[in-house]
Amino acid sequence: MQVVSFQRVRSSPFLRQVLKGTFLLTAGSVISKGLLALAYIILARILTTSEYGEYGILRSTMDNLLVFASMGIGLTTTKYISELKHTDKSAASSILGTSLGLVFVLSFIVFLTLLIFSTPVSTGILKNESLTYPLIIAGGILIFISLNSIQSGALLGLQSYRDISVVHIVQGILLFAGLCIGGYYHGVTGAITGNLLGMVVLYFFTHHLLIRRCKTEGIHISFHDWRKYTKLIYKFAIPASLSTFIVAPTIWILNTMLVNQPNGYYQLGLYSAVIIFTMAIQMLNGSIGNVLLPMFLADKTALSHKKAFVNYFGTWIITILLSIPLIVFPELVSFILGNKYPVDSIRTILFLSIFSTIIIAHKQGIARDLIIKNKMWLSVFSMGLWAVSTFLLFTLLKGYGAMGFAWSYCLGYIINYLLFTPFFIYKKISPAYIFYNKWVVGVWIWILLLTAINFSTSAYFLRLFSLPVIGLFPWLIHRLYGEICKNE
Repeated sequence: MQVVSFQRVRSSPFLRQVLKGTFLLTAGSVISKGLLALAYIILARILTTSEYGEYGILRSTMDNLLVFASMGIGLTTTKYISELKHTDKSAASSILGTSLGLVFVLSFIVFLTLLIFSTPVSTGILKNESLTYPLIIAGGILIFISLNSIQSGALLGLQSYRDISVVHIVQGILLFAGLCIGGYYHGVTGAITGNLLGMVVLYFFTHHLLIRRCKTEGIHISFHDWRKYTKLIYKFAIPASLSTFIVAPTIWILNTMLVNQPNGYYQLGLYSAVIIFTMAIQMLNGSIGNVLLPMFLADKTALSHKKAFVNYFGTWIITILLSIPLIVFPELVSFILGNKYPVDSIRTILFLSIFSTIIIAHKQGIARDLIIKNKMWLSVFSMGLWAVSTFLLFTLLKGYGAMGFAWSYCLGYIINYLLFTPFFIYKKISPAYIFYNKWVVGVWIWILLLTAINFSTSAYFLRLFSLPVIGLFPWLIHRLYGEICKNE
């Protein structure tokens, strides 16, 4: 593999943008998501396992309803502002204003719906009357999360990475304080209230940064010709959000099925606590993806082989590297979470969650291809298969509680990856080498071998066999890079 020199980085606008943007977003994201993950860990230790399961179902409910409250408009804002900020500032201004207006109306409708139906949902579906008031608070949180998604999407489209980094850091501090202080004094209700207060403050802070940035770009919040831009927004937003429309409700339904099992809230609490660690990895990968998307949306960014390597394999490699310590030392997770989470269950759930996360990371480049080429309807079919297969698997495995959930989730992603990656290649949306490549296959075999060694035994001396296996990874990536970039 060629070594990328400092001089070469300085001479390449693309590399400078990737490194600068990734550094800023990653720095902010690491601090923010680190604080959030730490807050979840502290909350998992403060609350009982069942109470943490209650918080988990509230978080899942918010993720589910957020789809209806935001409708994928944040991503749409990023796309159009990226494309129009230099060529049509008036259109960019109208898209920003129309997006904020649409999301406020949608999120307020969701809040009113929760306000009216919180009692039937908590007592009839979730079988937990104590969640009635927290569900109403969750509805308020959704309003500010939705509005913030538009503001952050606009800042991302403007490539204002420094502002986004600051927003991430402030968000981490606010949510850490709100969740920990609220959870310590008032349990689940206190944690969700602290979440609300944090998001309210964050909204006004982000709004200030957005207005300041827009002034420098000659863009403002405008509702001019909003009917026209509403149609334009939803032409992209509906297919962009439909895949999320499938994923979030599916996860919520699965969570609901789990909590309705014997000892269900305990099982959901166990699962939710373990996946804190892989969620942190996914959040970090999201920061890298947020840097790459607006850059590849720009016409000037032609996808050379080296840029393609970053696009299709960058987050995958980072995910694998971050997962290695968790695979080799799963006891770290048990130690951090505390004795109330059984080690044997943690190991299985953790390994399955890691494997799912690695698959998701490998698909990020395809996801960007679908956005750039306006093929979001195909993403809907892809995630529809994931939803159906995961649901059917969990109906068979729900008796195994948290481990059944983890197996269903992972197997659903394996099925989706094996079926739809070749399909997207066949449709010429993504290049064949992301799947039909001996070095890609070699990395997957390497992952399975490393996992098998550490899953099969708890004896530390036997895990020494992991060391030579780990040493193969840089060589595999070196060969993959060489094959992809050999023509440049």
